[in-house]
Amino acid sequence: MKKFFLIFFLILTYIFPGFSQTTGPKITLQRSRISVEEVLKEITRQSGAQFSYNPRAIDPKRQISFRIRNGSLENALKMLATKIPIEYSIVENQIVLNRRESGNIPIEEGPKEPEYFTVSGFVVDRASGESLIGATVFARGTPSGTSANGFGFYSLRLPKGKYTLEFSYLGFSPEVESLELVKDEKRDVRLQNIPLVLPSILVEIPTSDLLEKRQLGKLELKPKDLDNMPEFGGESGLIKSLQALPGVKTHSDGSAFFYVRGGEKDQNMIIIDDAPVYNPAHLFGFYSLVIPDFTKDIKMYKSDIPVNLGDRLSSIVDVRTRDGNLNKLEFSGALNPLINRLSLEGPLVKEKSSFFTSFRQSNFQWIYQAAFPDLELRFGDFSFKLNYKINNNNRLYFTLLNSWDILNNAGGFSLGRAGIQWNNFAMTLRWNHIFSPKLFSNTIIHTGNYQYKLSTTQDAWDSGIASLSLKSDFTNYNSSRLTTKFGVEIQGYYFNPGKILIGQLATFFPSIKQDYSRQNVWYYNADYRLGEKWRLNAGARLSIWSNLGPATYYTFDEDHELIDTVSTPSGAYKTYWNLDPRTSVQYSIDSTSSLKLSYGIYHQYIQLISNSVSPFTSFEVWLPSSPNIKPQAAQQVALGFVKYLPKQGLEFSAEGFYKKMKNQIDYADHAQTLLNPYIEGELRFGQMESYGVEFLLKKDQGRLNGWIGYTWSRTMRQTPGVNGGREYPAFQDRPHDFSLMLNYNIARRTLFSAFWTTYTGSAFSSPTGFYTFNEVTVPIYGEKNNDRLPNYRRLDIAFKFTLNKNPESRYQHSLTFSIFNVLAHKNIVAVNFNKILPNGAPVVQANAIGEHALITTQADLVRFLPSLTYKFTL
Repeated sequence: MKKFFLIFFLILTYIFPGFSQTTGPKITLQRSRISVEEVLKEITRQSGAQFSYNPRAIDPKRQISFRIRNGSLENALKMLATKIPIEYSIVENQIVLNRRESGNIPIEEGPKEPEYFTVSGFVVDRASGESLIGATVFARGTPSGTSANGFGFYSLRLPKGKYTLEFSYLGFSPEVESLELVKDEKRDVRLQNIPLVLPSILVEIPTSDLLEKRQLGKLELKPKDLDNMPEFGGESGLIKSLQALPGVKTHSDGSAFFYVRGGEKDQNMIIIDDAPVYNPAHLFGFYSLVIPDFTKDIKMYKSDIPVNLGDRLSSIVDVRTRDGNLNKLEFSGALNPLINRLSLEGPLVKEKSSFFTSFRQSNFQWIYQAAFPDLELRFGDFSFKLNYKINNNNRLYFTLLNSWDILNNAGGFSLGRAGIQWNNFAMTLRWNHIFSPKLFSNTIIHTGNYQYKLSTTQDAWDSGIASLSLKSDFTNYNSSRLTTKFGVEIQGYYFNPGKILIGQLATFFPSIKQDYSRQNVWYYNADYRLGEKWRLNAGARLSIWSNLGPATYYTFDEDHELIDTVSTPSGAYKTYWNLDPRTSVQYSIDSTSSLKLSYGIYHQYIQLISNSVSPFTSFEVWLPSSPNIKPQAAQQVALGFVKYLPKQGLEFSAEGFYKKMKNQIDYADHAQTLLNPYIEGELRFGQMESYGVEFLLKKDQGRLNGWIGYTWSRTMRQTPGVNGGREYPAFQDRPHDFSLMLNYNIARRTLFSAFWTTYTGSAFSSPTGFYTFNEVTVPIYGEKNNDRLPNYRRLDIAFKFTLNKNPESRYQHSLTFSIFNVLAHKNIVAVNFNKILPNGAPVVQANAIGEHALITTQADLVRFLPSLTYKFTL
């Protein structure tokens, strides 16, 4: 019989992983007015306990206040006994309630205000000392809880008394600590990581705490999410991971451009430890600059963007990097035929200072060297992070990121050697200071620099953008209900739209003015709980943008013809200021579901000028808002619903949005955007409108996990002077977008991953007819973006084999075999109408055998790409 029950228990544990790793049912109920009958029904629903009582002795309709959070059944009964005069006992598996005749119910002493104290500290990984961003902290049996901030710091204000605090984080074993709070306390907590090769081990996090952390309009990715996705040529980068989430649309294969809720590609900003990265791509977009090894936490804000983050209309991607192991030295790497990566981390002073450094280099030479000996194609990057604990209240961080791409050909061109190269540089110096258990500050100096260069033997042309910023950010944990955030930021910008450095071309092209600008920002935000059901978040961001002289700019008339040249002295010659209010209200339906409504106004002061729909990045011109370019503006309203199904381990969310964008840049026909000093005269300004609904079903734990996402949306443009002033679909208008990501542990050390995506083809303009003039075929165009590329479909798969048998072994290594586009589907990125010249030669190479003078061809990039990667850590 004992063996039977043991086998039965193991089967339950295997089929229902949540059955294991528990110590009894947890009860959460927070109501200020509820009947005794409803309390008993809710306890029965959450715990399975059955009650027996005499309704004549115990009034089931009596209204009481009942608040308990993640408490045990015993704690719930004890709390009920303080509300009504009862005694309880267990008879034949039922809880029998009897009226208590002696004694009175404890009554709270009227208006006396309880004395409050604060418990605060850091939540970190026990093994490495890495801070755990977003770790949950709550006091059992109370409605009070909080989450750790971006540096693992938490602050929880509670009335004087005895408490049991529970600390939890997904993928880690919870930690429980008891304390008697009679003064402000500092408690640093270390959580133990659960090896990923043990899929049956689940960490139970109360749904109320998940709701506490869950912010609609925000997507979160962990390094393991990136690492588990099927790879492209040895890497699973940030951009390809983002495309798997609803509301995010990538340009196409081989591109780092992405679009969020209908916005343009320049309306998204990626920040790495607060420093902006203006081009997050390697190899024109096939690889991402952000790699899983260097990241600790990734958040994408699609709506309700925090007021302390940068000025973009569509999204902010906030990447936090690893600090480095504070306890031991670790060496890791990834080896692939196309790319290699090595990382080193460890303590400089144990538990006080650590570093993390990583180097990555491509390895393509063996593919092309025999056929193209003069070709040079390579990229690489270097990452470095240093942190130092000065004392318990002060800590310094330094982050550096440098990346480069080079494509050169020493022969085969009439001009001799020719090539292109681009470089990203980002750096952050940060100081964290704890003024008190309630006040936390974060002061940052950061810079971002992007440079692009095109060169031949005789000439060289470059363009770029750079920024330098000083920011001081404060978080005040005023009370258990109110948290405020405020700060100030000063930024300086340099814009180089493109200039000839050397060579004969410098005598043919006019000089292009370089721009300098300044931005001052003040912001304030309050997060307030209105009882147990409602939560209000409201704030504003005040930004002042100034163009700085001495400078020269041009004015244009209504027909975009040049009128005059204006020279300005030193100082600000054009200033824009905008106050952007942002607010949201959240209503908790119950402990497992909530609704949220948000509204925000956003402005953007820098813009990417490009009238090309090519998937390849880097050939870019950035311009500031100026007398001729008003800041881009947007208003967005979003309504969302989230529901947790704890027994199934599922999270479901649905969100609808509407976004109106003004001062959107479009282009005159055949606009010249490069080496044009009058480029502002080529621009046209209109508006965009985007709306849609997004659905996400997600399962984070268990042997089978992953997510399903679907988006229906529309994005329409309308610009005077373009398409006859009529509305037309934007390039990124793709009504249907579906994605599926699955991870399945086939065995204890074997993981299978699959990613499937399909979406509507992008809009483009195709000719409606042709005519011949002087023996040359000329296309006739009608409506703009009147056609669509074929629908996109792709399936990626991967098998990850963990080679070490002991998950606690110091030497960890694995082998990953993945296939990109395993079905070899032809995903079109461009359609060409190849004209045939009178001599019979095609303008673009095509099969000219046939009777038609015009041939339509389609271009795709990657149909099938296998990859084998060996990863190790020691």
